[in-house]
Amino acid sequence: MAQRVWLGLASLVLVAAAMGCGEGTETPGGDGSSGAGVEAPAGAAGTPATPGAAGTGQTAGGGASSETPNAGIDGAPIDGSGAGGGGAPAAGGATAAGGTGSAEPGSPFPSSVTRPRLLIVGDSISAGPGCYKKYLLADLNAAGFTNFDFVGEYTDDCGGGVMHGARSCSTAQQYTQPEFTLQAECGAGPWPGLSALATEHQPDLIMMQLGVNDVWGGMAVENILASYATLVQQARAVNPNVVLVVAQIQKIRPMDAGGEATFARTQQLIEALPAWATAQSQATSPVFVADLWTNSDVAETNDGVHPTDAGALRMGQNWFEALRNILPVD
Repeated sequence: MAQRVWLGLASLVLVAAAMGCGEGTETPGGDGSSGAGVEAPAGAAGTPATPGAAGTGQTAGGGASSETPNAGIDGAPIDGSGAGGGGAPAAGGATAAGGTGSAEPGSPFPSSVTRPRLLIVGDSISAGPGCYKKYLLADLNAAGFTNFDFVGEYTDDCGGGVMHGARSCSTAQQYTQPEFTLQAECGAGPWPGLSALATEHQPDLIMMQLGVNDVWGGMAVENILASYATLVQQARAVNPNVVLVVAQIQKIRPMDAGGEATFARTQQLIEALPAWATAQSQATSPVFVADLWTNSDVAETNDGVHPTDAGALRMGQNWFEALRNILPVD
């Protein structure tokens, strides 16, 4: 294996990532269940649809699937360098909130971690139809990042073959539960929460892209941050040295009556996240912030929330800018 080169974390720049559920207006229930939305065609202007409905086809990792897990675009292996990049990288990066606690200078991982296991946790923006994952993988491979594995419960339903732990229609609050259920059109369930996923897949790094459905459903910012904090605690209970990268979600302005209020609430969450991450970060388990907000564009969505292919490409690039300063280069 080629010698690993660790990029200095001091040079990390803010980058954010967005997640949401399938297309529509979702009202998360206070008990962790989601209220039913009104389904509408993707991209129908001004018409509410059912969040997450388009992502219900994702397959559990152990089930039958036509995809090869972690195969990358056009079947390129995740540990191969053949996958092409998806255009010029976007500006941005990731901001570290805390020390690295690592035996190797510049690395956020302990010396025992030679091939990090990455777990994506999120809603439909990560599960699909978001589809940024295949572009992220291509960008990483093209830049020489191959010494890692995506792990998770589900097979990517966007053609990239990236394993993940995201469920359409879900909220951050739901992932704090041992397992949660969703409305029938979103796959019902029950589905494992973060603690169960971390126990099963033993990630070294968790990409947390939750919050779209929370703000869309009217959840107060302080309550969303409290759910984030619980998720961090649960991840550390499984792996005290886990690295967390928490997304500042992308700009969203749902095409419903509450669209502007949702945008304003999202901006409040974005502004509060860096200070929250600093307070949560530990030397042996740093918390990074991935800025998917600054470089996002509501015009690159189908419905004010769910990215078009151009939006997914941009989101993949933004995640790449965050992870390139954290992952080892072969």
